[in-house]
Amino acid sequence: MLEPKAIYHGQVQLVPGLFCDAYILNDKSAVMSTRGTADLLNIDHKALKNMGTKSLPKGLRPFISNEINMGTKKVKVEAKSHYRGRYIDVYTINTIEALIKAYAFAFANDKLRQNQKHIGKRCVLLMGALLKTALDITVREACGLSSSSQKTAQTYYMEAAQLIKNSGFHCSVSENIATKKDILIFLNTPQSTLNSFLYKHSYEIKPIKLDSKTIQSIGCKARRLYGYHLEDVIKIIFGMDTAVGIKLKKEMFGDLANYSKMYAKDEIQWREVLIQVFKGFDLRFNYPIGQYRYRVDFFVPELLLCLECNGYSHHYYDKEKEAKRENIISEEYALIRFHHKIDVQDLFNAILHAKPGKIVKIYNVKKNTPSKVLTK
Repeated sequence: MLEPKAIYHGQVQLVPGLFCDAYILNDKSAVMSTRGTADLLNIDHKALKNMGTKSLPKGLRPFISNEINMGTKKVKVEAKSHYRGRYIDVYTINTIEALIKAYAFAFANDKLRQNQKHIGKRCVLLMGALLKTALDITVREACGLSSSSQKTAQTYYMEAAQLIKNSGFHCSVSENIATKKDILIFLNTPQSTLNSFLYKHSYEIKPIKLDSKTIQSIGCKARRLYGYHLEDVIKIIFGMDTAVGIKLKKEMFGDLANYSKMYAKDEIQWREVLIQVFKGFDLRFNYPIGQYRYRVDFFVPELLLCLECNGYSHHYYDKEKEAKRENIISEEYALIRFHHKIDVQDLFNAILHAKPGKIVKIYNVKKNTPSKVLTK
């Protein structure tokens, strides 16, 4: 039986302004940390843990199944988070959902003590948020959109990890830690090309310094060696325009391979911002436009405005195809392409100046330099 390990980390936001740690394990199950669960439910951390070691509060018992395991599971964190390399206690999603329902129903039936009612109120709000999410997915599927369009960034990473391993990629340090040599052999690319990519992505791809014992265990004689977590390896393989990377992107994303991005989390965050900016407008996401049905990240039909959220990987797209795509789109629409880490003020300024026939590119996130504007 595999040792349970947390291989992907993210933050759940069901209550505005509240971000709670969540993980995907190596058995593909979804969990949340005990601290994240306590914050989500608005319950004291110690009181929550007591439910697993002692007993459930009396008011909850009629509303929760005896088959639900209220205990925690101890897992080792290998994902990028503050707890990487440590063991933490987590709750399964089934346990958390059972608690949310139990507290909400107990609150509705006036079975909670006065000092528990704030938990019940929170769980009613959570049930509303979860219902909205489930209903949105159900409606989209009923309208012909596959459930794959609702996949989380963690799901994409898991599928990508399995894909590259099935294609022969091997992590020589551990199950989820690879060396630069592993990446070079798999991609069959010059070291200088890889180094250039890593330099451009140094703000988000961080090497892991390996200790001497680990270096010796893999048969290396070097005094200093760095590894890369599988999460970053996926960004490298899918971000670089190598023959291997292109083939894998086509396998995973089909015809949209040239435009697929591993920055779903950043795109989702920008979506929340733009929903507020374009309140009252018909803002559309991942929308096909024009006779070629090119998909753009964001589209505002009333303004004839297309917005594309990119990471540095846009440098590795097929330049000829991308230029042709831009020119066709900008014949009828204003096109703004922006880096996912730009200041929101820079994007607002670009939107104010946008008009059909103009392409605005905002990629410089380090220096306060003017945006690149191309006008036909």
